[in-house]
Amino acid sequence: MNKVMSFVRLDFITIKPYLTVKNLLIFIAVALIMIFTNNSAIGAIAMLMVFAAMFSAYPFVIGEKSNIDVLYTTLSIKRKTVVFGRYLFALTLDLAAGLFAAMFSFVILTATQKDFDFDGSLVTVLVLFLLFSAIQAVQLPIYFKLGYAKAKFLAYLPFFVFPLLILVVSNAFGSLFSLERIGEFLSSLLPENNPAATLIPAVGAVWLAVILVSCKVSVSFYQKRDF
Repeated sequence: MNKVMSFVRLDFITIKPYLTVKNLLIFIAVALIMIFTNNSAIGAIAMLMVFAAMFSAYPFVIGEKSNIDVLYTTLSIKRKTVVFGRYLFALTLDLAAGLFAAMFSFVILTATQKDFDFDGSLVTVLVLFLLFSAIQAVQLPIYFKLGYAKAKFLAYLPFFVFPLLILVVSNAFGSLFSLERIGEFLSSLLPENNPAATLIPAVGAVWLAVILVSCKVSVSFYQKRDF
């Protein structure tokens, strides 16, 4: 586990040069546009998590350019360690981006004297985390099998389509998909309100199974590659 955590730190160090002030200002600008367009945090959270999910591919980009996989082999770093570390890095980045967007939205909406749904925002982060991690469970094995250059179009496609859907749905059906409505729906699933809430742990179990299967597939693909 220590080796996996060390690899996660290595991936963060790898993308650090790309976390520039310019990129941060772009993220903030996009978040502000989404906040003021919908008067809620949901759009900002979604967009920043899209950026985070795309950034999670940067270690593949840098690794392919510098042929760093050969270095991993030379240093006798097990390929399972590389795969598990890369998955943990991606999941951590997704969650961190969602929480940052929620806190940023809270500051902006509070400063402009608008309502901020704390519980609804956290639920949004959780739901989008599950969604993006599921997409990445499909995306990452493609990278491990083909490499970034060959896989980038296919792997990035969902992240271009999803923001467009967010904008269309939020503008056309904003009242139906507001954080308040989402919160009311999810509260109805609580055990004291709905016996069907026992399905919630099952959803978590399915998500974990998807991630583990994806990891296993990625390990299989990565071990077959020659470096």
